[in-house]
Amino acid sequence: MIYKGLAFFCMWMLTTQPLLSESHLTDVNVDESFAAAVKLIEQKQYVDAVSVFKILAEQEVPEAQYNLSLLFFNGLGTPKNFRQALIWSWKAHLNKHETARTQVNNILDMITPDLQNAVAEDLILEFTDIAKTGNSEAALKLGITYTELLVEPDYPTAYVWLSIAQAYGVEEASGLLMSTTDELTVEEVIIKQDEASTLFDEINK
Repeated sequence: MIYKGLAFFCMWMLTTQPLLSESHLTDVNVDESFAAAVKLIEQKQYVDAVSVFKILAEQEVPEAQYNLSLLFFNGLGTPKNFRQALIWSWKAHLNKHETARTQVNNILDMITPDLQNAVAEDLILEFTDIAKTGNSEAALKLGITYTELLVEPDYPTAYVWLSIAQAYGVEEASGLLMSTTDELTVEEVIIKQDEASTLFDEINK
């Protein structure tokens, strides 16, 4: 199912992106909920739309995460909030939404480095809790967040989590691990390999 993009009135339009992205969802209930949120936007019932998109966003639906970010960014259905907008656009990006990275960059252009780091650190805590349950995708998301969202990338810690993601067989982790390795000394790599092995064993014991 494809949902047409809906434009805000010019006075609300702070980005060049449409509010609603295409959805390729397969779950019927999720699809119906997304369609309901679209209808609420068309009816300018933004508060209710935020509620529906938030439920879907928490279920890791990237289209909902992206649209929720835009609602926070534009201040529709909820007061304008760049922190929340960044959180949800970053999650959409990690969940492979095609244009979420552009939204992330738009937000980063408008906020302080301190807020950027605060959001990154909050997400790192969230993803770490999930990764420690043995979730391979959370390990990958940690590696990406450590290298791409922090103002000053933390390559050593990213190496640990990307190593764990690769150990689980996450294909994307391999290329990222190689590029992260290029940022470290041989001594650092050896130390972080041991840390990754220890943490991996702890998670999977």
